[in-house]
Amino acid sequence: AAARQRKSPGAAPSQVLARVDPRTAMDTIAAEVDRLGPLGPAYFSAVYVAAEVLALPAVPLTASAGYLFGAVEGTAVVLFSATIAAGVSFLIGRSLLRKWVEDIAGESEQFQAIDRAVAAEGFKIILLLRLSPIFPFALSNYFYGLTAVEFGPYLLATLLGFAPGTFLYVYSGEVASVAAGAGAGGAAPP
Repeated sequence: AAARQRKSPGAAPSQVLARVDPRTAMDTIAAEVDRLGPLGPAYFSAVYVAAEVLALPAVPLTASAGYLFGAVEGTAVVLFSATIAAGVSFLIGRSLLRKWVEDIAGESEQFQAIDRAVAAEGFKIILLLRLSPIFPFALSNYFYGLTAVEFGPYLLATLLGFAPGTFLYVYSGEVASVAAGAGAGGAAPP
C-alpha cells in the first residue's frame, strides 16, 4: 500500500504553470507590491524579469504596471525590467542554450533572413523589429543571441524599440485603474 501512495518525482514546469490561476497570481503580485511600499517597484521588476526570461506572457504584467504605478513610473519600471530580461535572455541564447536555439532557428527561413539583415545593419534592424510585434518579445531575445549584433547596440535598440508599445500597454492599465476607481465611487476620470 505504501508503494502505491508514493508521489511522482514532480510535475513538469508546463504542468505547474497550467495550474496557476493568472488572476490570483496578478492579485498576489499587486498585494506584495503594495505591502513593500517603496520597494514594490523592485519586487515587480524581479517578477517581470523572471516571467520574460521564462518566456511567459508579459502583457498582463505590463498593463498592471500602469494600474499599480501610473503611466510614467509604470513605463519606467517595465522598460527597465524588459531591457534587463532581454539582456539576460540574449546572453543565455548566445551561451547556455546556444545549441538548442540554433537547432530551432536553423529550420526557419524567416530567422535566417533576419540574421543576414542583422549582420549588415544590427542596431537598425533590431530597433525596427522591436517596433513591430511580428515576433514574441521573450522568445526573440534568445534568437537574437545567435545573430551578429553586439550586446550594447542590441540593448539600446531593444529599449528604444520597446518604448512606444510599452507606454501604450502601461497607459491602458492606468486608464483601467481610473475607471475602476470611478466605478467604485472614486473620482471620475479627467
